Amino acid sequence: MKSLVIANTAGGVGKSTTAHALAVAAVEYGKKTLLIDADPAATLTFYCGIENPRITTEDFLNGAFSLGATIVKTSERFSFLPSSTRLSSFDINQSLTPEKLRATFSDYDIVIIDTATGPNRIMTYFLAIADFIVIPTTPEIAAIRGALHIKDFAQSAGFTKKLDLLFVRNEEDSSSEVMAQLKVDFHVLEPAISEDALVAHSQMTGKSVLSTNKDSQIASDYREICYSILEELELI
Repeated sequence: MKSLVIANTAGGVGKSTTAHALAVAAVEYGKKTLLIDADPAATLTFYCGIENPRITTEDFLNGAFSLGATIVKTSERFSFLPSSTRLSSFDINQSLTPEKLRATFSDYDIVIIDTATGPNRIMTYFLAIADFIVIPTTPEIAAIRGALHIKDFAQSAGFTKKLDLLFVRNEEDSSSEVMAQLKVDFHVLEPAISEDALVAHSQMTGKSVLSTNKDSQIASDYREICYSILEELELI
């Protein structure tokens, strides 16, 4: 099992969209995939076409339900742990150690975890089990600042590898001074993800743009990103 955490303390950078797209792409590449919404805002849960789930990520983390009883099997063929606002008041159960959590996920090839905006204990908890961290970001300074915060939190959680930036709605000149410095601090995933109205349309259907517009450029770009991640994780 390999774990992929999607994180940025800044909002509006495409974390949930990216997590959903990568889950669909991983399934297309033949990987048994679990997608987890670890954000109390439950945006990813909504994007997956689920509202007001009865059993959520919180119920799994606090031990009230097993993983098997909590997951939702989606039409896009990944398993899904939905979230709700109840997660905002949840205090991580220290008996569920990172080692136990990884063992619980052992039946999956890859587990993709969408985290909340802003620093919180649940995000830090999942960073501690990460094999790979992707930070979606826009070129705006607030988003880049959020990426730098994630770098600090990941290092504090014991993550020693270089983190991966994924530019969304990118208009930054790749030769600019800012980009040059970011390439020192991070690995920058290619291609960047362009803004596309197809994404908003797909979100209203409860499916990823990879499902609703399979042959679009943005779907192709997300597949390419996913393939490079799977290669890095030695899953392909």
